[in-house]
Amino acid sequence: MDLPGAPVRAETIARLLLGAQERVPGRTPGVHLSGARITGRLDLSHAEVQHPLILNGCEFEEAPVLTGARTGPVELTGSRLPGLRAADAVVGGGLRLEGCVFDGPVLLGGAHVAGTLDLGGAAIHADPGLSADGLVVDRDLLCANAVVHGELRVAGARIGGTLTLDGARAGLPGGRALTAEGIVVDGGLLCRDGFRSYGELNVQDARVGRGCAFSGARLSNPGGVAMNGERLTVEGALLLNDGFTAEGEVLLRAAHVSGQLSLAQASLAGPTGRALNAPLMEIGSGLRATPAFTAAGEVFLDSTQVRGSVNFDGGRLSSPGATALSLRRLGVTGRLSCGEGFTADGEVLLVTAKVEGSMEFHGATIRNPAGRALTLWEVVVGGGVDCCEGFTAEGAVSIRNARIAATLCFAETTVDGDLHLRGVEAATLRIGPETVLLRAADLRHTRVGVLDDVPDRWPADLRMNGFTYDSLETPLPVQDRLGWLGGQAYQPQPYEQLAAVYRRHGHDEAARDVLLAKQRRLRAGQRLGARVWGHLQDWTVGYGYRPLRAALWLAALLVVGTLVFGLQQPPALKPGEAPAFNAFLYTLDLLLPIIGFGQEGAFGPRGWQQWFAAALIAAGWILATTILAGLTRALSRQ
Repeated sequence: MDLPGAPVRAETIARLLLGAQERVPGRTPGVHLSGARITGRLDLSHAEVQHPLILNGCEFEEAPVLTGARTGPVELTGSRLPGLRAADAVVGGGLRLEGCVFDGPVLLGGAHVAGTLDLGGAAIHADPGLSADGLVVDRDLLCANAVVHGELRVAGARIGGTLTLDGARAGLPGGRALTAEGIVVDGGLLCRDGFRSYGELNVQDARVGRGCAFSGARLSNPGGVAMNGERLTVEGALLLNDGFTAEGEVLLRAAHVSGQLSLAQASLAGPTGRALNAPLMEIGSGLRATPAFTAAGEVFLDSTQVRGSVNFDGGRLSSPGATALSLRRLGVTGRLSCGEGFTADGEVLLVTAKVEGSMEFHGATIRNPAGRALTLWEVVVGGGVDCCEGFTAEGAVSIRNARIAATLCFAETTVDGDLHLRGVEAATLRIGPETVLLRAADLRHTRVGVLDDVPDRWPADLRMNGFTYDSLETPLPVQDRLGWLGGQAYQPQPYEQLAAVYRRHGHDEAARDVLLAKQRRLRAGQRLGARVWGHLQDWTVGYGYRPLRAALWLAALLVVGTLVFGLQQPPALKPGEAPAFNAFLYTLDLLLPIIGFGQEGAFGPRGWQQWFAAALIAAGWILATTILAGLTRALSRQ
């Protein structure tokens, strides 16, 4: 019945619903009014009402009371009410409140709606606006485009279909917007298309089936928690994307998402602390924060496990002087990518993380000038670590005790800070011709299969003691390698390591050059006497690594001795028994310590010749031993 502005007593409506008028055969019983002004209080508390109640576009003087009632369908579409009291009510066939204006709270705690509860487009001017703890809705709870000037509270509710808040607004600054702690939603939670919340949005311990979407939503609780999703369980994807913004912390500690967590085109702002606080999460189908993800404040994902990949390509993180991205104990079955224009003002930190695919930072810029820019400690990477193609770090890059199955790459890289690679194991270490390392580099106790580098791209302050590698991608020229070793404090191991690699490559001469350079570096730190002796060894026989030089000295002494003894023959020890004197053979007899030609024992030099002969014997021992050692090394490598 259409009664525009006509007053209708609430008591009359109640009596009709409770059977004051007998049912007319052939007609459906119920109360149908449109545009009426309902005077008095419509009180159906604890009543049994089997007939539909349809009061569209009506205006109520007092809030209807359905507390504990059992009713058929209730429709109040477009009405204005001081509130609605329907706690513990059982409403069969649905409760339609779309377009209603409530000047007081809507109380549905413990109610059961056997159908759909529709608050689409409604406006509630109260705090709390909707109080529906323990609500059960068999089908959908629809709040699309609703405006709630206060808290929307559905803690512990059970929704058989979807909970839809698309385009809705809820909450007041400094208060709570949505309290859905422990809610169970079988058909999905939808807060899209400009949904706005003021105050904390709480879905702690909620269980959501078929996905949870906040695409395009805006959550505001500056200085506090914008979204509390601790232990949230989503059987599907969790979408915080496509323009999603949060002023305040997004808390997802120990949340479980069986699908993808998407942060693409999201903007998070927790500038005084954590923008995203999501430790102990389990994500079943990857974390995607690309493109255009931004976060002011720390992104904290410690102990999170991800099946699939983690992608922050192009993201912009800001936490100056602190940690921008924390991934301690992260587990990823795919790859971790922070490349393609990724920037972070603050440290990117991975400790005891395991990434089964590759770890990519190509094209990234990380700034933390007063500390570490990129920290990878005790990580295990099933692929390579790519810090190539324009990677820039303002601050130290520290990789310690890491296990990298493929290449650790720093080609086309700029590091304005120390490069620490201590205790690292990698298949290949690559330093390219455009690599710029502006501070010190520490390679101590690191082991790689192949060293693929350009020696002059290493910094002057280079620490290499304990650094081992199986082969060189570009072994020669050896002088470049010697300059590479010369920039560090003397340690014997780097020289021995390089010489061993040259031998494996078959470059024996280069290996000897390295070992000779080692002796010269050692000599520089010795006392005066040892340095003089070292210079003598170097000049004469190259510390034994120049056997040809020893042979030349032996030949020269042979010529000199032949001339000396040819000009003045030493007297025979037994003149009647001595063989004919031969100056050449006599000198050769003195120089060669083992082979005898019958000359040395037959003649005895006197005076200065005796001292000359003794010098030849000593020189012969030294030179012959040097030649023999060189031949032995050569034969041992055949």
